[in-house]
Amino acid sequence: MLTETSGRNAQDLAAELEGLRGVDWASVWEGPPQGGSSECRAWCERYGWEPQTADRNLVVSSKTGGRWTFEANGNWDPVFRLTHWAWRVKAGDASENPALLTHAAEEWPEFLRSAESVVGPAAWNGSWDAQDFPEPPEQEFWPDRAYRTETRTPFRMAYWKPVGEQPGQAFIILRQSVSFTAWAADAPGTSQIRLSVHAPEGSRRHP
Repeated sequence: MLTETSGRNAQDLAAELEGLRGVDWASVWEGPPQGGSSECRAWCERYGWEPQTADRNLVVSSKTGGRWTFEANGNWDPVFRLTHWAWRVKAGDASENPALLTHAAEEWPEFLRSAESVVGPAAWNGSWDAQDFPEPPEQEFWPDRAYRTETRTPFRMAYWKPVGEQPGQAFIILRQSVSFTAWAADAPGTSQIRLSVHAPEGSRRHP
C-alpha cells in the first residue's frame, strides 16, 4: 500500500509559511550565532524555532511542528537556503506505482493552493515538460533544461519572487519530485514535495 512518511499535509505547509512572516532574512542569510550557545538559542527563539543541531548545518523544529535545515555547505554560515520537506509518499511494491503517480498528481494542486493562500499567486507553476519552463535566475535554484528533460526533475514546480523593500527578501520554490523507479515495473517508487527558501542574488556571500 502507499505510505505517507512525513506525517504532514497541505494545511501544515500553510502553517510553516505563516511562521516565516516577519523573519529578518538579512540576519538569516548571515547565519546563526555559534551552535549550542545561548545567543544561538535566543536567535532561534525570535521565530519560535527550536535548534536541533549545534554544528555544521543548523536544523530547527518550528512551532508548528515542521523541520527546517539552514543550508550553509556544512559551514554554519553564511546560509544560502532553508529547506523543508512538506510531504513524502512511497509505494509498497512496483504494482502500486501507477497509484503513486495518480496520488502525487492529486496532492500537488492541494499543496500549491495552500502555499498561495499565504504568499499569493506563484510567479510560475507547471510540470517538467512545460514549454515555458523558466531557466533559473541563479544556477543552484533548480536544474537547467538539459538536466530537467533527461531526469524529469523537478517533476512539478512553482516559485515566488522576492517582494518588498526589506533587504534579503527570500525567493521561494515549491517542487515535487518523482523517483525514476515510479515508472518502473520492478521497483517501488516515491514522490516528495519540498519547500525551499533561497537567499536572492546579491544578499549573501556565496559559499
